[in-house]
Amino acid sequence: MRLRAPATTANMGSGFDVVGMALKLHNVVQFEKADRLKVLCIGRYGQEIENSEGLFEKAIKGFEKVTGKAVPGVQIIQECNIPPARGLGSSAAAIASALFIANIVTGGSIPMKTLLQIGTEIEGHPDNIVPCMLGGLVVSYYDGEKLDYEKFEMTDQRLTFLVPEFKLSTGEMRKALPESVPFRDAISNLKNVSQFISKIAKGNLIEAFRYTHDSIHQIYRINSDPRMKELISCIEGRNTNYWFVSGSGSSVCCDLEDVAGLPYLEAVIRTSPANEPFIIEL
Repeated sequence: MRLRAPATTANMGSGFDVVGMALKLHNVVQFEKADRLKVLCIGRYGQEIENSEGLFEKAIKGFEKVTGKAVPGVQIIQECNIPPARGLGSSAAAIASALFIANIVTGGSIPMKTLLQIGTEIEGHPDNIVPCMLGGLVVSYYDGEKLDYEKFEMTDQRLTFLVPEFKLSTGEMRKALPESVPFRDAISNLKNVSQFISKIAKGNLIEAFRYTHDSIHQIYRINSDPRMKELISCIEGRNTNYWFVSGSGSSVCCDLEDVAGLPYLEAVIRTSPANEPFIIEL
């Protein structure tokens, strides 16, 4: 049996920890029963995955704890097409895959709402895991206990993601964030994310991108790494209509067509939103 787990872009500028969107870029996961958990990562980014069994094991244990169901041994082969540690939801795709696998091999009786709750608790925030499991663009609420969300269907609009050769740790980027921000910056973000969501509700994705300007998290993350600072400076120097750091970085979504000469560039991914949910192929 195979699963196709979509990449996701999260935060999307002003939507810090709230907005995330599934993309038409997938990890393909094959699995079958085995004597114990075994995970093999292959594909373009397979060799870059550290402790490949770690996230799968953590998610399966989370599933067992919440549901009371014992997950039998399973062998998993993950074809890694999502760049890891670049802010495109590689970890969320692995966690979601593990939860779907655990549910399938134990009879498939656990509702999506429970799987979403488990995944969010493991991730610590919902903006990658929820769109990964549901598809579309999702605006989420999570206070450490309660999870709520709203999914929006997206138009088939091409997006450009610049993927640098260097990785950034989500944990380290969290440490770069301040405990508080100036009042004017908080108000600026409230205005932007409100307009962003209102445009999304009307199906205007590109108009929404005019309101991705952020004042409460991106600048701190960018300034904490000189390579990110240099990359963003070069992007801004080319008069883009919009740009935002995907997740914690290092990938950046923008509307540049000519990317020649940009520093640190490892790949350019041109894709579109994925409205379909997590795909299970028999």
